[in-house]
Amino acid sequence: MDSVENGKKNTQVSGLLGQYWRKSRGWMVVLLVLRVLALFATLTATLLMALNKETKSVVVGIIGTNPVRVNIKAKFHHTPAFVFFVIINAVASFHNLLMLVLDLFGHKMEMKGLRLLFTTLSDMGTVALLSAATGAATALAELGKNGNSHAQWNKICDKFAKYCDRGGGALIASYAGIAFMAALVVLSLITLRKTPANPSSSVASTAA
Repeated sequence: MDSVENGKKNTQVSGLLGQYWRKSRGWMVVLLVLRVLALFATLTATLLMALNKETKSVVVGIIGTNPVRVNIKAKFHHTPAFVFFVIINAVASFHNLLMLVLDLFGHKMEMKGLRLLFTTLSDMGTVALLSAATGAATALAELGKNGNSHAQWNKICDKFAKYCDRGGGALIASYAGIAFMAALVVLSLITLRKTPANPSSSVASTAA
């Protein structure tokens, strides 16, 4: 009788444990998709801004009847806020790539949920840096688009339209990256809250 009861308990524990891991796997798939989207967004923002440049020929004077033209280049590294933006998005891209590799191949490093806790904390820090860099770049982009009449700062987007359009695309991609990573943080916190320290013992107590 004891052997029959033990067999039933073992079967019940195995079933509950399998159900737990299936639910856990479902969460992990969602986290994995969000991670890929975040990587794509931050990498797109990095490349769009880093490769963003435009050259315009501007008339600066007239000698007789001949206009004097000068080639003026607009590049991202002319603005410190855009340099900061590129660096942080590049760091976020590397972070997302590293976390993606750990998600795919780091299951042996689970250590009772410590890996997910570390990932969540590092994601929080990355979201904070991304928010700061994107906010600073947005402020400078708004100044370039509309200028500031009180400070007598002229807008430049009427002269460098392509440069501003590509910069705007980089900002949109970065904001998308922030949104995806914020969703990652929220779902990771939910997963941490639902993950027992020892799934086997938790399931065994439930079965008992």
